[in-house]
Amino acid sequence: MKKNEQARLIRSYAEALYEVSDASGLSDKVLKEASDFAADFVQDPQIAVYLANPILSDSDKEKALSEVAKKRKLSKPMCGLLKTMAQNGRSDVLLYVMQDFKNVFYRKKNICPVLVKTVVDLSDAQKKKLVSAMEKYTGKKVVVDYQIRPELLGGLLIECESKIIDDSIKGKIDRLTLLMKGAV
Repeated sequence: MKKNEQARLIRSYAEALYEVSDASGLSDKVLKEASDFAADFVQDPQIAVYLANPILSDSDKEKALSEVAKKRKLSKPMCGLLKTMAQNGRSDVLLYVMQDFKNVFYRKKNICPVLVKTVVDLSDAQKKKLVSAMEKYTGKKVVVDYQIRPELLGGLLIECESKIIDDSIKGKIDRLTLLMKGAV
C-alpha cells in the first residue's frame, strides 16, 4: 500500500471513530482511551509486532483486541473500531489511527495543540498566562504539552500549528552566531 493510500485509510478510520464517539457523547472518553492505547504501543513495541504479524489470523487478532477491550472496559465506539479493524485486516495500522484520532479530535473541536519547551518547569501562574496568550494568538482553545529541555539554556521554545517561536537563549546565541558570520 502506498503512503498516500495508507494515510487516507488511517484518516478515514480516525474520522469514523470521531463521528461515532461524538454522536454518542463519548469523544472525550475515546480521546483518553486512544491516547492510553498509543502510549501502550510505545511502552511495549511487541504489541505492534503482534498486530502486524501476517502469520496470525485476523480472527486471532480480533480475539486479542476484544480481550484488551474487556479488560480495560473500553467504550462502545472504541470496541467497534478494534473489532472492525481486526476484521478488515487493518490491525497493523491501529497505532496510527489512535495517534491520528487526537488530530481529528482537535481539529473538530477547534483546539490547537501547543508544545512548550523550557529549561525549568513553569509556575502555575506562568502556565496560565502562557495559555491565555496562546489562545489569544491562535484564536482557539489550546492544549499545552510542556517539555523540560536543559539545552535551551533559558527562555522558551513554542511550537504551535506550523509556527515556531524561539525565545530561548540557545536560539538567540545561534542567531547571533549566524549574524556574526554574515550568514543572515
